[in-house]
Amino acid sequence: MKIRYFCRQCERQVGEVDAQQSDPAQLGFDLLNDSDEQQGITMQGERGIDIKTICDACKEEE
Repeated sequence: MKIRYFCRQCERQVGEVDAQQSDPAQLGFDLLNDSDEQQGITMQGERGIDIKTICDACKEEE
């Protein structure tokens, strides 16, 4: 299963991790509250998980 990271502003994919080789704590999932999870994490069935973040380009524009 893949964990894919997308920018919430420009919607570009900014990264991808193989979830089978990653510990949820390493990815920071243990730091999210319920509201963060609902707003930023989308299950994509067997395809994996999509997570909304912000890319460096959009962060600089803020």
